[in-house]
Amino acid sequence: MLKFLNDRDGIMGITLSQMGLIIATGVLIAAVFSIIFMNDWNKKADLKNIGTGLSTIVEGMDTRFFENTTMYWFPSKDYSYLVSTSTEYIVISSKSNWNEEVSFKEQFLIKPWPRIANPKWISGKDLHNYLKVKYGHTGNESDPIRSADIANVKNDLETDKETAEKSFALNPLKLNLEKPVYIEKVFIYYDKDDDGWDKIKDEKQDFVILYQV
Repeated sequence: MLKFLNDRDGIMGITLSQMGLIIATGVLIAAVFSIIFMNDWNKKADLKNIGTGLSTIVEGMDTRFFENTTMYWFPSKDYSYLVSTSTEYIVISSKSNWNEEVSFKEQFLIKPWPRIANPKWISGKDLHNYLKVKYGHTGNESDPIRSADIANVKNDLETDKETAEKSFALNPLKLNLEKPVYIEKVFIYYDKDDDGWDKIKDEKQDFVILYQV
């Protein structure tokens, strides 16, 4: 027994082996955690890119001087994520490797008008058809809204838009990632003196709408 206790080389060898194992285990754990955190960091960067990409298209559409439509497809990822929008924000969320929510919130520089399927209209073409049926004119440059109906059309659209703003502020519109998002610039032309639309004398109203079909 005494001989064993006096065997300092053996004890030192065991101690060094244990220390080596502890260090190796620590390095392995650190590497695993590093990979996990890196994956979550990359996921956050992905979500940010998705949100920024869509918001850039929406804001770019606002600069168009004519009616135009752009289609946006959400990118496919090796993880699931959710996208929701209101008139002010787009939010992209997913789960981290710790099963915690990872999200990115992007504020729009302009207020798009999210549309859902309803009896009135969803796309720009639908809107012009709706105006034609209700007010007798499409609101296009070649068929502007007449003076007698201008106030009613503006009130109709403003009420609908305000309702959408309040509704989506409380319950953001959840977008289907398997379908494209249509971002559309729509103009409504108003003929104030009923002699044909003129860019100097008359006015026009524009919206950026966002929808899926």
